[in-house]
Amino acid sequence: MPPLYEMIAEMALFANFTDKEKKEFAALDHAVLGFNDGDLIIKEGDCHTSLYLLLKGSLLVTKQGYAPALSELKPGAIFGEMSFFTKKPRHSNVIACGKVMVIRMDDNFFTEVSPTIKDKIKTYLIELLITRLDSMNESLIKISRYARGSAIP
Repeated sequence: MPPLYEMIAEMALFANFTDKEKKEFAALDHAVLGFNDGDLIIKEGDCHTSLYLLLKGSLLVTKQGYAPALSELKPGAIFGEMSFFTKKPRHSNVIACGKVMVIRMDDNFFTEVSPTIKDKIKTYLIELLITRLDSMNESLIKISRYARGSAIP
């Protein structure tokens, strides 16, 4: 298995990190967790508020009563951020597909990183959420047009 530094070096989250900051982040390897195929990493309804970075493998996001899976996550994906920010119960399940490795980032994690790294992670998360909100708004516009009988461009 490659060192954690090599795994994170090219991930989008770290695009604005200096080499020194990436190495500092990688030194926090105690937050690395491994999972096997079918393991439940996040359970819908749970009140845990950690967020995660997928390092290796893939994950399925599911929701009770919906099939198929809502999405598949690949290395570099961040998940669990909604409960991290809102402190509300989880909205979906996240299940490991094969061998998976993640970094769990919780309140303890953020007390151990430098303020600069903490700010860069939070800035990235804000940008990620804004991008997702923009995408959702575009989808709602299309749905609204379709419901009114308008052609979708």
